[in-house]
Amino acid sequence: MTVRIAQISDAHLGASRDPFGPNFDLAAQHIRDARPDLLLATGDLSLDGADSDADLAAAWARHAAIGVEWRAVPGNHDVGDEAALGGRQPWNGARAARWATVAGPRCWLHDLPGWRLIGLDTQSLISDAGQWDFLAGALADAGGRAIALVQHKPLTEQGLSDDAVNYWPVLPAPRGRLLALLGGMRPALVLSGHLHMWRDRVGDGIRQVWAPSTGFVVGDRWQEALGEKRIGWVEHHFHADGTHDCVLRDIPLARPHDLGDMPEVYGPLEPVTQA
Repeated sequence: MTVRIAQISDAHLGASRDPFGPNFDLAAQHIRDARPDLLLATGDLSLDGADSDADLAAAWARHAAIGVEWRAVPGNHDVGDEAALGGRQPWNGARAARWATVAGPRCWLHDLPGWRLIGLDTQSLISDAGQWDFLAGALADAGGRAIALVQHKPLTEQGLSDDAVNYWPVLPAPRGRLLALLGGMRPALVLSGHLHMWRDRVGDGIRQVWAPSTGFVVGDRWQEALGEKRIGWVEHHFHADGTHDCVLRDIPLARPHDLGDMPEVYGPLEPVTQA
């Protein structure tokens, strides 16, 4: 038996301001037409749900309106990010409570034939001790199923030896704790978003699939290209024997917004390369 799953990420939908909504509407119809068995939304559903009840509620409703069974994990624009990274929206109990009220649990598990999907809030692995109890239980009774982690941030940028503390991947300390909890094993698959790039790569025995955004890319002037900067969603096939394959689905007619050209959304970006 094969289960077909659509992964959508980083829609950045707003209530009063909604610059990326038209692209999302195209993606939503594309997914409806594909008729997957399950939809996964890997964070940053909202434009500013970390501070706006209206944005988070509107974003949640529009994902739900796609009309298929679905699961979601929060991103930094939904619940804030680890205080260790600085920034104006640190993760805290109030932001987590907003997500809980609108969306439900930030951590969850979903079993498929041959697989266990585990959803995590990667913005609070240092701040929220409760996630570790949940994760330990989810791993302990997986019953031999292959493990797929579903989260906003990728586990690494390049490999498990990465030790930089930066905005993009899971931070080194919680990544090490996660691997220790796995007891030397590796998750078969990690599904994430956050970088607004498409990449499907195996490293250190872990297959990591980065879903692009449905809303926008961040051009090379503003962000190093670690993958392909495209607008789309990912179609996954989970097989009962614990194998998996996937394909990127571009969104016909979507506008290729570059956030660096839109300072009115989140403010001006600092160039990382010469124009």
